[in-house]
Amino acid sequence: MTSNVHVGVPRNEWDSWESHFVHFHHFESMSTEKDHAVYSPKFSCCNHDWRVRMYPGGDKDSTDGNMAFYLGHCSGTEISAKYFFIIRDVSGKVIKEEDSETYDKFATATAEVEDIEDAWGWKNFVERAEIIDASNKILSHGTLTVEVRIKPDDDNCCMNFIPKNEFVQNMLQSFMDEETADILFEVKSKEEESASVLFYAHKLVLQLCAKGSTLASFCEDCDKSTPVQIPNIDPQVFHQMFYYVYGGLIAVDEWRDHAKDFIDAADRYGVKNLKIEAEAWYVKYLKITVDNVVEALVYADKKNCFLLKEAAMNFILKNAQEVLASDTFDSIPESKNITREIISVAAMNIAQGDDEEELDDPTQLSINELRAKLYAKGKEIDGPRKRLIDQLLEPEKKKLKTSEYDQSTEDEQSS
Repeated sequence: MTSNVHVGVPRNEWDSWESHFVHFHHFESMSTEKDHAVYSPKFSCCNHDWRVRMYPGGDKDSTDGNMAFYLGHCSGTEISAKYFFIIRDVSGKVIKEEDSETYDKFATATAEVEDIEDAWGWKNFVERAEIIDASNKILSHGTLTVEVRIKPDDDNCCMNFIPKNEFVQNMLQSFMDEETADILFEVKSKEEESASVLFYAHKLVLQLCAKGSTLASFCEDCDKSTPVQIPNIDPQVFHQMFYYVYGGLIAVDEWRDHAKDFIDAADRYGVKNLKIEAEAWYVKYLKITVDNVVEALVYADKKNCFLLKEAAMNFILKNAQEVLASDTFDSIPESKNITREIISVAAMNIAQGDDEEELDDPTQLSINELRAKLYAKGKEIDGPRKRLIDQLLEPEKKKLKTSEYDQSTEDEQSS
């Protein structure tokens, strides 16, 4: 007879993880339109709120046929965590799994605006064909189940309740405060019959939060006694831009209906981050077609909207025959910059389809991915593809120079 005798409790590698099963019912009937997201309800894990964001047809950066999965953080305090996604068949056999491997930092979520969250995950998690293939026995009565495991970084996060920093709220309370303001703007739209609107502001806020902008430059010689004249802009758009500068959040409906207006205003007055965010929303909601792709490309080139330009170029490359056969092709402007960037995007698409290419090669990254990586490094995220790639490669160059200097110093000391 054989027996096992345990001294103490055996170690379980999953002891410090929390596990949740997310069920996507009627999976096969979900839209497979590119960049169409399906959100799970929020669930609590590690005293934080989360939700899973799934793209049945892939997000805009996914390879065709692949599904994207992201873990979204929905709480008001940041957290660093590892995460693990698992898909099994009905017998419990693991079909697909992905591990973050490292602790990723999930920033504070934007609770005031729906659908805004800090998310990490995979743009090419699994092929949809593999999921719906009946022989794989993954769907149970039409339901796709995904197990999500989360492990917080105990050394760098506190699981107890922590109130939010009140700075942003205090800033918003000072927004349009006539008593404390030290600069005044008078805004009037293009319509002659419309009345002008006064906006009270604070020079220090504009100089710090809209650094380098035209708004900040007005602070040099102006005060509250004489309004700064702002013509030809919708006061409501100006109001939202000012609100953004003060730390406010623009509602999803506003982005959906007025993203292009925000791009124009932010471009005119140099509010860079607002312009980039407005461009991201504009690309999300714009349905590019053969009829409007040239208009989008020309607008993107004029406003230096590089994400929009990339989206238009991708459409042209993917629908080349239709575009060539249309009347719109002849109206594509002759520009060395546009030609160069179309070739660059084409090269990126080819490289992304080559399994032998290095995954960390910045030339393979989309504008969106380049911006995300540069933002994480605290670098400038506005600019054309080449400038973003050069910035991403900069640390490696500096590191090389430092190591060369260290080596030469060691050689001098040894001699």
